[in-house]
Amino acid sequence: MRALFLVIGFVLFSMISGLAQSGHKIDFELSNYENDTIIIGYYFADRQLVQDTLIAESKGKFVLSGKDPLEPGIYLMLIKPDNSFLQFMVNDKEQHFSIKTNALKLGDVSFKNSKDNELFYDYLSFLGEHRPKSQNLKNQQKDLEAKGKSTEQLLKKLDALDEEVWAYQKKIIAENPKTITALLIKGNTDIDVPEFTGTPEEVKEKSFKYYKKHFFDNIEFENPAIIRTPFLDTRIKSYIDNLTPKYPDSMSESIDLILEKLKPIDDAYKFYLSTYLNESANSKVVGQDAVYVHLVDNYYKTGKADWVTEESLQKLVDNADRLRPNLIGRTAPDVQLYKEDGTPLNLSAIDTDYTVLFFWAPDCGHCKKSMPDAIAFNEKYKDKGVTVLAVCTKHTEKYPSCWEYIKNKENMEHFLNVGDEFHRSRFKKIFNVRSTPMIYILDRNREILVKSIGTNQLEEVMEQLFKLKEMENIKE
Repeated sequence: MRALFLVIGFVLFSMISGLAQSGHKIDFELSNYENDTIIIGYYFADRQLVQDTLIAESKGKFVLSGKDPLEPGIYLMLIKPDNSFLQFMVNDKEQHFSIKTNALKLGDVSFKNSKDNELFYDYLSFLGEHRPKSQNLKNQQKDLEAKGKSTEQLLKKLDALDEEVWAYQKKIIAENPKTITALLIKGNTDIDVPEFTGTPEEVKEKSFKYYKKHFFDNIEFENPAIIRTPFLDTRIKSYIDNLTPKYPDSMSESIDLILEKLKPIDDAYKFYLSTYLNESANSKVVGQDAVYVHLVDNYYKTGKADWVTEESLQKLVDNADRLRPNLIGRTAPDVQLYKEDGTPLNLSAIDTDYTVLFFWAPDCGHCKKSMPDAIAFNEKYKDKGVTVLAVCTKHTEKYPSCWEYIKNKENMEHFLNVGDEFHRSRFKKIFNVRSTPMIYILDRNREILVKSIGTNQLEEVMEQLFKLKEMENIKE
């Protein structure tokens, strides 16, 4: 019987101990700290957010605790008044530990019951010892190169130093694969591109393709802690900014790849999908509205953004539908507009290589400032296969002001001037003319080549289009 009681007692003790270790509790002890407040923050993508503000329980002693576990990732302890900070790791296994440091020297830190943090700061100490050695060798190398002397021995020493660091990193990753430290080291390791053969151009192309294809190999997207590190967002932005051409199709393809990788992490997936939608909606880069339409069509309309309300979803869909007909690469609708005498003119009737659709209004301040550039452009290119179709956006009783303005503006009559008194063509909706001036450039087949540029950019863009056409003719 006594043995039975011992077993029951042991079980109860284990249960109580298990309960005691639930949630999180991190003790902070700061020497030389006079303030009674510290702030605990954490990384989230490109942001640093506040987890909690702690009030001292006694001088220099603070406690961060709660009944629920902290989300794993890299956290920050920020102290006043200079906002200096200390980084620390929180993984899903170590949520009860203590941190002891000196407010005057935060790098002088120790941990209890957190192997992950000990590992991380040992790693920082190791790098701190090797960095000056590496810099010293690089300085010697520079001096020898300046004197025209051989640097072979120094390069061998640098390689050996690099190998030592890499061996240390691999050891941490191999022996501590579930730690935030290993996640951090691995995620910051660049891709090792193999040696390729061929001409210099071929080698460069092969290397680039390999590097891009394997760019995310060292990122553990299945690990939920990854979003609460500072390096994931840096990596993603580098892929978009440096490895992705700024063409809508290429941008959409890269965003799709990133979102697919982020699927295992709900908050990361939601954050980046929302971010890319907002960025494409507000982008100043010509043609990025196509990325917006792509995201609405492939994610929001298909239920892959189920956090969005029905009302918000409908607004997104309506906006995408409004943009869709006049995306770059689409064929502009064959609207019918009218000259001053009422003669109809279809867009398809313009028989020149390029048509510049210039939407303007006589009472638009920006139009008045832009008009001299538009007129100068027309004078230079009207005999080079370019027609400026100037569309006045006024209707009904304000319609006559269009023609009065044209007559009073020197050389504006050289445009192909049209309007639509009763807006029968609905050109404003078709071309999404929400403000003026608005410019589209079409080719002979009415394909939209360029849009939403300023009149001061017209000449530069047209010259680029001429060059592209010339190159195409040479290839043919």
